[in-house]
Amino acid sequence: MNSRRQITGLTMQGMALVTVLFILTIMTVTVSWLSEEVLLALRRTENIRDSEQSWQMLMGSESWAVSVLARDSRESETDHPAEAWNNLGQGVQIEHGTLTTVIEDMQGRFNLNNMIDESTVDYQPTGDKPDPRIWTQAFRRLLVSLELNPDLSNAVLDWLDPDQNVRGASGAEDADYLSIEPPYRAANRQFSDVSELLQVKGFDVKAVAALAPYLVALPEPGVSININTAPAGVIRVLGKNLLSESESERLISERPEEGYTLEEFLQHDMMSGEQDIASPLIGISSNYFLIRSSTEFGRARMKITSLVERKAEKTEVINRSPVL
Repeated sequence: MNSRRQITGLTMQGMALVTVLFILTIMTVTVSWLSEEVLLALRRTENIRDSEQSWQMLMGSESWAVSVLARDSRESETDHPAEAWNNLGQGVQIEHGTLTTVIEDMQGRFNLNNMIDESTVDYQPTGDKPDPRIWTQAFRRLLVSLELNPDLSNAVLDWLDPDQNVRGASGAEDADYLSIEPPYRAANRQFSDVSELLQVKGFDVKAVAALAPYLVALPEPGVSININTAPAGVIRVLGKNLLSESESERLISERPEEGYTLEEFLQHDMMSGEQDIASPLIGISSNYFLIRSSTEFGRARMKITSLVERKAEKTEVINRSPVL
């Protein structure tokens, strides 16, 4: 009897021990799961906080750059690299991160949409307005300078114009684009971004990459090229004849600290005989700028570009894009 009671007691103790161990196991697993969930929740909260803080910093960077450009327009009638907007520093160190702001003059580039004038109107040149075909001729010279087929300009004009008339063998309209996979139509409107060239007949990734540093797609035609911010590759195309690399580099190296006046540039010996063609293409002030803002805060990394139009009455952001 006693031995049976002893066995029963040991069995009960064993079951109690197993039950306690089972409960401890459940508690351990539960605590571990809860701890992991809490850590994940904390990490998500930190990521959201860092992202929100980074975005606010980018907006602050953009606003600051806009104010710099607005102040510059009040203080100067020209735009050149020695001005404050082009010298914003190497970035700002802040607690837990950095912020960098860079402004680039977009009128130092060739505006693809300058060719839209020829594409949309039956234009007869007058004494007070240049023939819009000068922009197409300049674009053809840019293509030649990069060892690309100048007849690619016909496909660009077809992309811009509102009709379905194909310009020669190198042009393209809906019939050409609908026959490829996947099919699409010609835009028949101005370019919204230089990367849109990838959809135009004859242009591939290599060609667009070569052209990209010299092109921009601004929301209006007839935008002059700022000779004081244009790179050598753009300076080369400003005359009737394509300037050599050394000639365009000399024009830049001899550029005064506060930039050329129009007269100084046109009278430079490198522009001899090219004045009539260059004059309607160029300017020394700009209305369009690109603000590049980037930030690192905590674990967040963000970049945006903001296209700014500067007018006499207001400087405002007209397009904002994240950089992936």
